[in-house]
Amino acid sequence: MNPLILRLKNSIDQNILNSVDKGLLGLHLFVPISVKDNFLFVAVCKSSDKDTISNVLKETFSHPIKFMLVGDDDLKSLLTDILPKNIEIKIPDGEAIASSFSSSHSGGEAAVKAGKEGRLGEILLKKGLISDVDLMKALGEAKRKHVNIGSTLFQMGLITLDQLKEVLHEQTGYDVVTTAQLSNQKDYVKLLEPEFIKDNKVIPISADSKNIIIGVVKPLSQNVIKQIIYQTGLVPKQLLMTRFEFDNSYNTFFAKNEADEAARIAANEAMAMASSEGGADNPADAIKQEVENATGSVAVFVNKILTDGIDRRVSDVHIEPRLTGYIVRYRKDGMLQKVLDIPRAIESSVIARFKVMARMNIAENRRPQDGTFSINYKDCSYDFRINTLPVSGKEKVCIRILAPAVSLSSTDKEIKLVGASEEDIVKVKKMVSCPNGIILTSGPTGSGKTTTLYSVLKSLNDETVNITTIEDPIEIKLEGINQSQINAKAGITFASCMRAILRQDPDIILVGEIRDYETLEIAISAALTGHLVLSTVHTNSAAATVTRLIEMGAKDYLVSSTLSGVIAQRLIRKLCDDCKEEYYPTREEASMVTLDPAEIEKLTKTPIYRAKGCNKCNFQGYKGRLGVYEIMQITKEIKKLVALGAHDLEIEEAAVANGMTTLHRSCLNHIMNGQTTIDEFVRVLGMAGE
Repeated sequence: MNPLILRLKNSIDQNILNSVDKGLLGLHLFVPISVKDNFLFVAVCKSSDKDTISNVLKETFSHPIKFMLVGDDDLKSLLTDILPKNIEIKIPDGEAIASSFSSSHSGGEAAVKAGKEGRLGEILLKKGLISDVDLMKALGEAKRKHVNIGSTLFQMGLITLDQLKEVLHEQTGYDVVTTAQLSNQKDYVKLLEPEFIKDNKVIPISADSKNIIIGVVKPLSQNVIKQIIYQTGLVPKQLLMTRFEFDNSYNTFFAKNEADEAARIAANEAMAMASSEGGADNPADAIKQEVENATGSVAVFVNKILTDGIDRRVSDVHIEPRLTGYIVRYRKDGMLQKVLDIPRAIESSVIARFKVMARMNIAENRRPQDGTFSINYKDCSYDFRINTLPVSGKEKVCIRILAPAVSLSSTDKEIKLVGASEEDIVKVKKMVSCPNGIILTSGPTGSGKTTTLYSVLKSLNDETVNITTIEDPIEIKLEGINQSQINAKAGITFASCMRAILRQDPDIILVGEIRDYETLEIAISAALTGHLVLSTVHTNSAAATVTRLIEMGAKDYLVSSTLSGVIAQRLIRKLCDDCKEEYYPTREEASMVTLDPAEIEKLTKTPIYRAKGCNKCNFQGYKGRLGVYEIMQITKEIKKLVALGAHDLEIEEAAVANGMTTLHRSCLNHIMNGQTTIDEFVRVLGMAGE
């Protein structure tokens, strides 16, 4: 008798068992176990008729009934032990039932044979969805990351999720899970244990009183099917899902549980260590040894914080003290979100562990400190920039996750700006066609300025020109250009490096950021002597960039003669296409994005979208981000205004008259196109007119 049945046998309440006719147990195949939490628990098997059993038991018991599904052989063993020998027990052969179930609910042998008729990559090639080169690249990436080829092709943007699911259905014969089913998944995911879900790549989608719909990455074995029946008491039906969908669902519902568990283990070990070191002369040595141990529980918990951040594609990790203790918050798509609490027992150890990783002074907690460190995760090296700040007697830690350097193909000359209109692209192309001058991108930190500059640089990259960059750090690698990195400790700053570059016979120079007058002065000198300079500044609008340059110390007539164009930009969250909800805005909402009465009236009669939330977007309602652009070409009229020291409002009016689309107008266009919301407009740009 297996352990589960042995526990059931030992749990049987004899008073309840004796209240039921023993002959009915053998006839209808059930065993009443006990009453717990006001429920009557009853063991049944696949062959049992639950409706008949319910009617039999309702005559004797008033409690609601909960059925526990066990194997046919197990129930037969249990009944044999508790029933007199003269009562016959008739249960069909268990293997026959399992075989029948597998055939009807899992696609059976036919599905497996269908999968052998053609590999997924070959099917995609036959359909013309990918090329041979695409397939070879994806196979290499899939092997490196140990991920399925289908999910790799999707993540590389070579096929859509719908195309992948269609081919998987064709290849295996299985039905695939739908977006609608995944959006209602959260009420059922806890029907199975997280460890079982992770190990077997299965996750509950929905359930009723008899059946449970299971999402599977690959067809389940007979043993896994039986375990699902044991755990849930329900009949499973399999729906195929992609590895991407499974990982997304698992991270949405269980990643926090894993981090909490790692925190709990670390806290328990810390308290145990504190108890054992209670009489020690120097318990601080034990704590220091723990935080320096790369395999200790604190190190595991800290690594879990970082790797979860990478998996969720966050930009920053905040470790912050609160009145009740430390918390962890992630910034994703520009928004901070609390993800977990740090147990008090390991607060100091966690902060110290981060300092050890960044080679900072763990004893110094009264002054801010800066540091960097790297970790390897999923065959990639990730760099982190860390800063500590004393706050209210404790320390706050902020960690910037620097995406691993990516390589861009130098053969693709197209300028690609996500969220930009065709008119915007044409303006940028005209701007960069000038052989000399300064082109600036402006916006707050994390608004995509560097990405925009590299898209421009890629279009200019050619064997006939010498392109040199100065960056901090180098985030994007591009074949054919010379890239230098700032190193303040070695005396390599933007200004000093620019002086050296001007002696390298450059045609185009990219400066990561113009932070001071010294760098600006050299950039202007380079532009005046026939070089094209690309750089970034931190300003709120394109027109305000001119004011900022003059405020930094540049002469207005020099700015007028060297500035070729300014691209102001922001990043807004993009609505999730799978769950966005259509509605008509009120006049009050419309007035937040425009002050024109005619436009307000038009907007109230135009269907737009708002965020709702589903599994695919982590129930946020948004997925990914879009660029909002304000592209100011420096015309003769604007040059005159700059030279005369005009206010930035006058410069903006002249630019709008010349065809410039403002940030507000660009974002409003995204709203009208159903790509973002009024709430995002207000969050990123403020209310219209402000």
